[in-house]
Amino acid sequence: MYETYYQLKTKPFTLLPDPEFLYLGAKHKMALSLLEYGLTNGSALIVIAGDPGTGKTTLLNRLLDETRHPWTVGVLSNTHVGIGGLLPWIAASFDLSITGKSDVDAFHEFSKFLERERTAGRRVLLMVDEAQNIGATMLEELRLLSNLNDGRRRSLQILLSGQLGLRDLLKGPGMVQFAQRIGVEYTLDALSEEETLGYMIHRLEVAGRRAPLFTTLAGRSVFRLTGGTPRLINQLCDHALVYGFAAQTEAMTARIVLETASARDRHGVFPFKVSPESVEWSPSEFEKERAEVETWQARNVDNPGASRSEPLPEAQDPVSIYHQAVALKETGNYDRAIVLLDLLAEQELWVVKALAQKGLCLKAIGQHKEAIGMFHNAINRPSARVEDRTALQYMLGRTFEEAGNMAEAVETYRRLQQPGHSYRDVEARIARLNGSQMKSETQAGSAPSSWLDSLFRGNRKKHGSVFRGERPQRFFNSK
Repeated sequence: MYETYYQLKTKPFTLLPDPEFLYLGAKHKMALSLLEYGLTNGSALIVIAGDPGTGKTTLLNRLLDETRHPWTVGVLSNTHVGIGGLLPWIAASFDLSITGKSDVDAFHEFSKFLERERTAGRRVLLMVDEAQNIGATMLEELRLLSNLNDGRRRSLQILLSGQLGLRDLLKGPGMVQFAQRIGVEYTLDALSEEETLGYMIHRLEVAGRRAPLFTTLAGRSVFRLTGGTPRLINQLCDHALVYGFAAQTEAMTARIVLETASARDRHGVFPFKVSPESVEWSPSEFEKERAEVETWQARNVDNPGASRSEPLPEAQDPVSIYHQAVALKETGNYDRAIVLLDLLAEQELWVVKALAQKGLCLKAIGQHKEAIGMFHNAINRPSARVEDRTALQYMLGRTFEEAGNMAEAVETYRRLQQPGHSYRDVEARIARLNGSQMKSETQAGSAPSSWLDSLFRGNRKKHGSVFRGERPQRFFNSK
């Protein structure tokens, strides 16, 4: 929701392992070089280990994106000792069916598959994720599969990726033969403080941000809290941007980062390396940060893109928050309305209203899939009344219709049909969507039965273009 405000093309701190965002610090650059060497030189076994969130999957995705040789890749994830033999799972990862075959026949079928790929000029790579969960028996099975070769080069290369427990597993008893087959191995450590700052700047630049955003002290705070673990950096920075956007701040300072961390820490769901309360900075460091922000502002004084909209209005109680959000929505300030509605949705007595209004905001800016999710969420809330659910079903049908999902729209509208009574213009809409002659909408009108019905009617009268699927001139595009 903050992308437009902070001049970003996309979210810079997404948790998805997108190789475009890979930051090649010293450790990740070395890991990438070793992995490239292992694949290029046909190493039978390649091992990369590291704590959760250090960027192993992102690194592997980048590796496969950059390789010029054609690969046939199979991926095993969430393996554990309880899944039985590995070969059926390995075959399935390559879309190879060996169902009903004996172990011997299955092995020969897999050998034939490798031969076909080699003849076609493709290399075969098996990637085993979370490999620390497999036991000695499965590792022995992998070792035997690694013996498949034509005498000149490997027919199958195996890459094991896992947490630090993988190293302990490979050092265990009976693992000598397996360990001797490992051509390349590397342990990926967390980022240093300097690398953390570079990592944050890099991701912001990839996302389209040209001007500085996080102060140096804010970056140092992120490092202290996360220990330099990329996944934790992403989580903290993403939430900090949400907090900063809600407060309409132009610079992400250490105070914002620490306040964000403290709020998250109270809920007990964020695995910080240290307590946010333990991170303290001296007055002189805060003074340096203030001077840094002033320097940014001086550089941007002549930049038209540096101007911002009015700050969010203050909201104290739920009634005030709700009315301010509705006012923002009706003037086209959908992004700012959504921020307030998210705050309101945390209170059970207001959650149905908040979700409905947020659904209307998302619908107005063309995010139909997200709007449908909001309406479904509101309908399923225990606090939703019967008349609320009726109005929400109608909104859901209209959203399906605008999104081009005509079958879903008809099915949703039909749920609103009652014997001898048709809710609003549902009958006419069903007839039109089924290819029948459209009936007059004036025959289907009925008095609003709830606040949801009223707000939908009112918004349609005030902002007819919004509810006909036309994109408003001013909207917030969240990717």
